[in-house]
Amino acid sequence: MKLRKNDIYLIIVAVILGIVAGLYIYLNKKPGGKAVLKYGNNQSMDIDLSKDREINLESNGIDIHLDIKDGAIAFIQSECPDHICERFGYIKNIGESAICLPAQASVTIISE
Repeated sequence: MKLRKNDIYLIIVAVILGIVAGLYIYLNKKPGGKAVLKYGNNQSMDIDLSKDREINLESNGIDIHLDIKDGAIAFIQSECPDHICERFGYIKNIGESAICLPAQASVTIISE
């Protein structure tokens, strides 16, 4: 199969659109000032990310330890069996989330 002139133009336009979309997403990441922690039976907590601290709580029978540092938050320790939530690392940009399914806990970054 031989590429025609129009096929090459279409490929070039698709690549340019992909690069522009990627740059737009990358350059518009904005750090949030607050996070919402949802856990247990519909309990929630608003967290100010400007103060460094640790939060320890129990959700669904599982102890969770969260760390807030430099405007970011992370699950640093959980007694869940797979520890996937700890691998999310620190999140700080609006819209980012970290979730611990066995503990039924989630953290989402929101704007101030």
